[in-house]
Amino acid sequence: MISTFAVQYYQISLILILAAFAIPISRKIAVADIPILIILGIIFGPGLEIINNNFASQFLTQFGGLGVGLLGVMIILYYESHHMNFRIIRRHVYKIVALDTAGVIITAVVSGFLFSLIFQAPISVGFLFGAIISPTDPATLIPLFKRINIKDDISGTLVGESLFNDPIGIILVSIAILLITPNAVYISSFSGLASHTGVLLGSIIYFLVQISIPTAIGITVGFSVIILNRFLNFENLIVGLLLGIVILEFTALEATGLTPFPAIIATGAIVGNFSDKSIFWNREANFQENLSFLAQAIIFLTLGSMLTRQQLVEYAFIGIALTILVIFVSRPVAVIVSMFPLFRKNRRGIDRNTVTFFSMVGPRGVVSVVMATVPYSVGLETGNQELLHYGPIIGVVVSFVVLFSIILQTIYVPYLSRKLFKQVNNNDH
Repeated sequence: MISTFAVQYYQISLILILAAFAIPISRKIAVADIPILIILGIIFGPGLEIINNNFASQFLTQFGGLGVGLLGVMIILYYESHHMNFRIIRRHVYKIVALDTAGVIITAVVSGFLFSLIFQAPISVGFLFGAIISPTDPATLIPLFKRINIKDDISGTLVGESLFNDPIGIILVSIAILLITPNAVYISSFSGLASHTGVLLGSIIYFLVQISIPTAIGITVGFSVIILNRFLNFENLIVGLLLGIVILEFTALEATGLTPFPAIIATGAIVGNFSDKSIFWNREANFQENLSFLAQAIIFLTLGSMLTRQQLVEYAFIGIALTILVIFVSRPVAVIVSMFPLFRKNRRGIDRNTVTFFSMVGPRGVVSVVMATVPYSVGLETGNQELLHYGPIIGVVVSFVVLFSIILQTIYVPYLSRKLFKQVNNNDH
């Protein structure tokens, strides 16, 4: 009899091997590798049942007590923030802030209303679903924008939005759970703050804390490593040092209830922009790039393989329907309303084509899949019947919305960018 240990590592090895095939397949058929990875996951998961869906789900959300999903997002964000352009972020900060606040809230409300309408669920449960799928996904956008010729001002704004909107999504999830079951341990720190300040003021304070403290830590860590390396010169081991530090940032901040992503982004941005670009820093960047690509491959393959045949039969149609509604209703409404104050043609304004592009680009991702496990877990903890009933439905439907939004947008976004912006010269980058 094969041991559980052997079965798990057999499936991990299969995921890595399949990931390697995605690149040559995508080149042969001229399609982005992300949908190829997802389709391979579906074929070898629910299709052939070679990759076990329970293993895939646990591997993505729980492996090592964390899950490769969040670990992979951490690696991707750290590497990609090396290339963060402070000039573009500063120039478009108003757009990014608008999309990350009003845009995320409106997405959650509209998507929540649609979920409640379709499933006849209470508004609070619908809002919980909307909050979970409200953040956009940098792990999809970053490799996607590398494949299309588009101005950095446009791609930088959308990537900046996706880098910073997870904390708002997490806060909205906390508010939704507070409305459904106020005594849940999951929201104990938030509910304690809200009980003293009120939900609105508590949410603002909670958001500022979630952003400012991790960002300050990340900046401090980034500069400290650069200064320390000047005295000690870690040479090739700078790779291991920074990987260890980033993982430590993640685990330490998670343990204290703070979102770690702003710290990781800040550390990567400082290292990428202020290190001396010696051969060892270049090796560190190359290593992180390869590790980032591997993380992307594992994440998208696992996303495809974590579903079951029964779920495909029962929820595929409604999952596609909700995906279309989120992409073509929730997202456009959120973008148009949040961008309306900036809709004018001046230095800080935004034109119609850009608004259209922003409205149609907003894939959901791994953070949503991980957060989708929360409703049922809280239901088990508190015995809340609404969460026990709707929690599994939310988990499955979120998975479908994430999968279909990624597949659809990686296919039509290159066409959309050519249609709206024609061809952009490399000099514009």
